[in-house]
Amino acid sequence: MSSERHAIERNEPHVLYVRGERIEQIKGGADHVSNSLLYMLRTYFQHSVNELYLYEFCKRPTSRQAVLFDALQGRFFPYGRQEAAQLRRIIPSYDFVFLDQSVYGRLLSDARISRPDLKTAVLFHNVECEFYAQRVWRAGRIHNALLLPAILRAEKEALRADLVMTLTRKDSKKLQCLYGRSADCIIMPVVADRYNRALAEQVKSKNKTDKFNMLFAGSAFPPNIEGIRWFVHNVLPQVPGELFIVGRNFEKYRAQLAADRVHVIGTVDEVDPWYYQSDCVVSPIFWGSGIKVKTAEAFMLGRTIVGTKESFVGYDPIAANAIVVDKEAQFVEALQRLYSQIMSGSPKENAQARVYYIRELSLEAQYARFSAALDNLFAKANVLSENERQEIKPMRKYELKGKDKHKRKLSEPPRRIM
Repeated sequence: MSSERHAIERNEPHVLYVRGERIEQIKGGADHVSNSLLYMLRTYFQHSVNELYLYEFCKRPTSRQAVLFDALQGRFFPYGRQEAAQLRRIIPSYDFVFLDQSVYGRLLSDARISRPDLKTAVLFHNVECEFYAQRVWRAGRIHNALLLPAILRAEKEALRADLVMTLTRKDSKKLQCLYGRSADCIIMPVVADRYNRALAEQVKSKNKTDKFNMLFAGSAFPPNIEGIRWFVHNVLPQVPGELFIVGRNFEKYRAQLAADRVHVIGTVDEVDPWYYQSDCVVSPIFWGSGIKVKTAEAFMLGRTIVGTKESFVGYDPIAANAIVVDKEAQFVEALQRLYSQIMSGSPKENAQARVYYIRELSLEAQYARFSAALDNLFAKANVLSENERQEIKPMRKYELKGKDKHKRKLSEPPRRIM
């Protein structure tokens, strides 16, 4: 990519990025998505991005009572009425607000009260009303039902943004069905390329064995826990090989998942060697929302995934030479076939998955889509008629010349998931 700075005959806009919690450490896919998003915003706006984290902005103590109080007022903690009043005082100094989590959608409506010409964008990590409903019915978190009215209202408000982004077409269609508006842009999570052939060969030489190694990678999150527990009890007894479970906090479930040929590793500093030593990745995920970032990570490292349809939402499993299965018998058949191929000398690395990652999921590919969406948003702002300009306070001029803004150099890629 060209490192030449885009020539812009204007003042840089005052940009505000808003999220609930600051990311101190990547704890899962949602944090990875947010980290990647903020990185791309900083790149696009030449690092002139201010950040507001609602848990720091809020001066009230966190408690169940506070969460319920805000929910009864149609708001999602910690963005209550007090925070809304504070926000309206600072918004006039900004031209563009990017909201990273749709559960705080009312923030955008409050912001436009203070600045009617404010340009706004929002990223839906999930269709949150569906996700929280699943938490109630499938994970037994009954108290989450009290939050649903506030979430429904928040998502309706978020969809009034000038630019709406989702992580998958599936979520975009659900938004259209529920609220009458689909996404303007599909942005998949950025997984910076860290493929290391030397490390892969080193791990391979140290783990010369005739055993078939399966990897499950993911944090101890309800859909992951339920899925891998099902796999251990129903599929693993019928297939050869060893299963390694790697992911944040899974060590807490070692006793529950204890079984012959099951190795619960849990939290690790470096996950890549576990991918390199595996013959395949299993992904028995049956529910959830949004996109599975670990799927992109496995493709990036050239692994074959045997997983459910839910695991591949947002991806093209055929293009990545992945194996889609949803039933016990299908899992068993696919893994037995893969075992025979590996034992017969077929390579562990899935070259087709790597090609798919580079073409569709790499940092460069996703940034091109992201920056084009912002280019289009600000281009629309510049073609306001003279009458419209007289009716509202004008924004700063965005007269772009030269190369597209997505030609700006990408550096300092986002941190890894675990």
